[in-house]
Amino acid sequence: ARGAVDVDGLQANAAHALEHGARGFVATGTMGEAGALSDPERRTVIEAVVAQVAGAVPVLAGVSAGSTGAAVAYAELAREAGVSGVMCLPPLNYRGRVDEYVAFFAAVAAAAQVPIMAYNNPEASGIDFTPELIAAVAAEVPEIVSIKECSGDARRIAALVNATDLEILVGGDDWALEGFATGAVGWVSGVAN
Repeated sequence: ARGAVDVDGLQANAAHALEHGARGFVATGTMGEAGALSDPERRTVIEAVVAQVAGAVPVLAGVSAGSTGAAVAYAELAREAGVSGVMCLPPLNYRGRVDEYVAFFAAVAAAAQVPIMAYNNPEASGIDFTPELIAAVAAEVPEIVSIKECSGDARRIAALVNATDLEILVGGDDWALEGFATGAVGWVSGVAN
């Protein structure tokens, strides 16, 4: 209501989710308020979640951006704030070649210095990060260890299981069951927030 991060409310929410079985957190995710946060606010959110969780489960930070420079800056900020990993879409709204995606994710990896959960959300990013493309990029960027698949197509989960060694997480609340049935090992829930 004051236009500022409610640290107490955020930490209470994280404590509640942790108490009820959450196995990890993504601070500054892509589809929430992250796009409207200033860099100091992003740091506040990430540090608040990291402090509340206190190492009990992994905390990732969303670092998606429209440019390599911005994603790298977010990844550096996340690393400094103490995350276990970062979550990142391909560069927003700009289709690229495999070598360009490799360069982008390699730069994010170098800045983050923690594992990367790649993220496919065609509606949010304007890019369909297909299973074949994900497999090609992950083969070149070993820091990519998982993918949040948010296309809404459970067949993508099976394709990713067959094409990669990545941990596959369902990225949609309305198809988690289908995702698990086709091979996902986890679920990144938005409605649990």
